[in-house]
Amino acid sequence: MTPDQINDFFSFFYQGRVGQITWWLRLIAGVATSAMLAAIFVVSIKFRQLMTGSPKHESTPEPTVSPDVVPQPWQEVMEKIESANPSDWNFAVIRADAILDGVLKDMGLAGDSLGERLRQLDASKLNSLENVWEAHKIRNRIAHEADRVLSQEEANRAVTHFKWALKELQYLQE
Repeated sequence: MTPDQINDFFSFFYQGRVGQITWWLRLIAGVATSAMLAAIFVVSIKFRQLMTGSPKHESTPEPTVSPDVVPQPWQEVMEKIESANPSDWNFAVIRADAILDGVLKDMGLAGDSLGERLRQLDASKLNSLENVWEAHKIRNRIAHEADRVLSQEEANRAVTHFKWALKELQYLQE
Protein backbone atom coordinates (compact mmCIF):
# COMPACT_ATOMS: atom_id res chain seq x y z
CA MET A 1 0.00 0.00 0.00
CA THR A 2 1.24 3.45 -0.85
CA PRO A 3 1.20 6.44 1.47
CA ASP A 4 -1.43 8.12 -0.73
CA GLN A 5 -3.75 5.11 -0.42
CA ILE A 6 -3.32 5.08 3.36
CA ASN A 7 -3.98 8.84 3.46
CA ASP A 8 -7.12 8.42 1.30
CA PHE A 9 -8.34 5.63 3.58
CA PHE A 10 -7.98 7.73 6.76
CA SER A 11 -9.31 10.92 5.15
CA PHE A 12 -12.59 9.01 4.78
CA PHE A 13 -12.98 9.32 8.57
CA TYR A 14 -12.60 13.12 8.50
CA GLN A 15 -14.90 14.08 5.58
CA GLY A 16 -18.65 14.40 5.22
CA ARG A 17 -21.16 12.77 7.54
CA VAL A 18 -18.68 10.15 8.75
CA GLY A 19 -16.29 12.95 9.65
CA GLN A 20 -18.94 14.64 11.81
CA ILE A 21 -19.71 11.41 13.62
CA THR A 22 -16.00 10.77 14.11
CA TRP A 23 -15.53 14.26 15.56
CA TRP A 24 -18.34 13.70 18.10
CA LEU A 25 -17.00 10.28 19.04
CA ARG A 26 -13.53 11.76 19.62
CA LEU A 27 -15.09 14.51 21.77
CA ILE A 28 -17.04 12.00 23.85
CA ALA A 29 -13.98 9.79 24.21
CA GLY A 30 -11.92 12.79 25.37
CA VAL A 31 -14.51 13.79 27.99
CA ALA A 32 -14.85 10.20 29.22
CA THR A 33 -11.08 9.82 29.44
CA SER A 34 -10.80 13.07 31.42
CA ALA A 35 -13.53 11.94 33.81
CA MET A 36 -11.83 8.58 34.35
CA LEU A 37 -8.47 10.24 34.99
CA ALA A 38 -10.11 12.53 37.56
CA ALA A 39 -11.79 9.51 39.20
CA ILE A 40 -8.47 7.64 39.35
CA PHE A 41 -6.86 10.71 40.93
CA VAL A 42 -9.60 10.99 43.61
CA VAL A 43 -9.51 7.26 44.35
CA SER A 44 -5.72 7.33 44.72
CA ILE A 45 -5.97 10.24 47.19
CA LYS A 46 -8.67 8.45 49.21
CA PHE A 47 -6.67 5.22 49.15
CA ARG A 48 -3.56 7.03 50.37
CA GLN A 49 -5.56 8.64 53.19
CA LEU A 50 -6.98 5.26 54.13
CA MET A 51 -3.56 3.60 54.16
CA THR A 52 -1.86 6.39 56.14
CA GLY A 53 -4.77 6.75 58.54
CA SER A 54 -5.45 10.43 57.90
CA PRO A 55 -8.08 11.61 58.27
CA LYS A 56 -9.12 9.00 60.78
CA HIS A 57 -12.52 7.51 60.00
CA GLU A 58 -14.55 5.67 62.58
CA SER A 59 -17.02 3.06 61.41
CA THR A 60 -19.48 4.17 64.07
CA PRO A 61 -21.46 7.19 62.91
CA GLU A 62 -20.93 10.33 64.94
CA PRO A 63 -23.84 11.52 67.08
CA THR A 64 -25.87 14.13 65.25
CA VAL A 65 -28.28 15.32 67.91
CA SER A 66 -27.59 17.43 70.93
CA PRO A 67 -27.18 15.66 74.27
CA ASP A 68 -29.93 17.97 75.55
CA VAL A 69 -32.47 15.81 73.69
CA VAL A 70 -32.18 12.88 76.12
CA PRO A 71 -32.17 14.33 79.64
CA GLN A 72 -35.85 15.40 79.70
CA PRO A 73 -37.23 11.98 78.73
CA TRP A 74 -34.58 10.34 80.89
CA GLN A 75 -35.85 12.23 83.93
CA GLU A 76 -39.22 10.62 83.31
CA VAL A 77 -37.55 7.18 83.24
CA MET A 78 -35.79 7.88 86.54
CA GLU A 79 -39.02 9.07 88.18
CA LYS A 80 -40.87 5.95 87.06
CA ILE A 81 -38.13 3.53 88.15
CA GLU A 82 -38.17 5.04 91.66
CA SER A 83 -41.94 4.58 91.93
CA ALA A 84 -43.51 1.90 94.12
CA ASN A 85 -45.84 0.88 91.27
CA PRO A 86 -44.70 -2.14 89.19
CA SER A 87 -46.43 -0.81 86.06
CA ASP A 88 -44.24 2.31 86.35
CA TRP A 89 -41.15 0.07 86.37
CA ASN A 90 -42.35 -1.57 83.15
CA PHE A 91 -42.93 1.86 81.64
CA ALA A 92 -39.43 2.98 82.66
CA VAL A 93 -37.81 -0.01 80.93
CA ILE A 94 -39.89 0.44 77.76
CA ARG A 95 -39.18 4.19 77.70
CA ALA A 96 -35.42 3.70 78.24
CA ASP A 97 -35.41 1.19 75.38
CA ALA A 98 -37.21 3.72 73.15
CA ILE A 99 -34.74 6.48 74.05
CA LEU A 100 -31.77 4.31 73.10
CA ASP A 101 -33.53 3.31 69.89
CA GLY A 102 -34.02 7.00 69.02
CA VAL A 103 -30.36 7.74 69.71
CA LEU A 104 -29.22 4.92 67.42
CA LYS A 105 -31.61 6.14 64.71
CA ASP A 106 -30.16 9.65 65.03
CA MET A 107 -26.69 8.18 64.63
CA GLY A 108 -27.77 6.85 61.25
CA LEU A 109 -28.06 3.14 62.01
CA ALA A 110 -30.62 1.51 59.73
CA GLY A 111 -33.29 -0.95 60.75
CA ASP A 112 -36.92 -1.19 61.75
CA SER A 113 -36.29 -1.98 65.42
CA LEU A 114 -33.73 -1.54 68.15
CA GLY A 115 -32.74 -5.19 67.73
CA GLU A 116 -31.87 -4.63 64.06
CA ARG A 117 -29.82 -1.54 64.93
CA LEU A 118 -28.00 -3.38 67.75
CA ARG A 119 -27.00 -6.14 65.31
CA GLN A 120 -25.02 -3.52 63.36
CA LEU A 121 -22.86 -2.82 66.42
CA ASP A 122 -20.16 -4.84 68.10
CA ALA A 123 -18.34 -4.53 71.42
CA SER A 124 -15.66 -2.33 69.85
CA LYS A 125 -18.33 0.24 68.98
CA LEU A 126 -20.39 -0.12 72.14
CA ASN A 127 -18.67 -1.69 75.17
CA SER A 128 -21.96 -2.23 76.96
CA LEU A 129 -23.55 -4.07 74.02
CA GLU A 130 -24.05 -7.36 75.89
CA ASN A 131 -25.78 -5.54 78.75
CA VAL A 132 -27.95 -3.58 76.31
CA TRP A 133 -29.05 -6.85 74.71
CA GLU A 134 -29.97 -8.16 78.17
CA ALA A 135 -31.98 -5.01 78.90
CA HIS A 136 -33.66 -5.15 75.48
CA LYS A 137 -34.69 -8.77 76.11
CA ILE A 138 -36.27 -7.68 79.41
CA ARG A 139 -38.16 -4.97 77.50
CA ASN A 140 -39.34 -7.58 74.97
CA ARG A 141 -40.62 -9.82 77.76
CA ILE A 142 -42.60 -6.88 79.15
CA ALA A 143 -44.04 -6.05 75.73
CA HIS A 144 -44.89 -9.60 74.66
CA GLU A 145 -45.93 -11.25 77.92
CA ALA A 146 -49.02 -9.45 79.19
CA ASP A 147 -49.00 -11.16 82.60
CA ARG A 148 -45.27 -10.54 83.14
CA VAL A 149 -44.55 -9.04 86.57
CA LEU A 150 -41.18 -7.37 86.69
CA SER A 151 -39.28 -7.08 89.94
CA GLN A 152 -37.90 -3.68 90.82
CA GLU A 153 -34.40 -5.16 90.88
CA GLU A 154 -34.80 -6.48 87.33
CA ALA A 155 -36.23 -3.17 86.12
CA ASN A 156 -33.40 -1.24 87.80
CA ARG A 157 -30.84 -3.50 86.18
CA ALA A 158 -32.36 -2.97 82.71
CA VAL A 159 -32.58 0.82 83.14
CA THR A 160 -29.00 0.90 84.41
CA HIS A 161 -27.81 -0.99 81.33
CA PHE A 162 -29.62 1.49 79.06
CA LYS A 163 -28.13 4.35 81.07
CA TRP A 164 -24.57 3.02 80.60
CA ALA A 165 -25.10 2.75 76.85
CA LEU A 166 -26.49 6.30 76.65
CA LYS A 167 -23.50 7.59 78.62
CA GLU A 168 -21.10 5.66 76.42
CA LEU A 169 -22.74 7.18 73.33
CA GLN A 170 -22.35 10.60 75.00
CA TYR A 171 -26.06 11.33 74.93
CA LEU A 172 -26.38 11.33 78.66
CA GLN A 173 -24.16 13.12 81.14
CA GLU A 174 -24.73 12.59 84.82
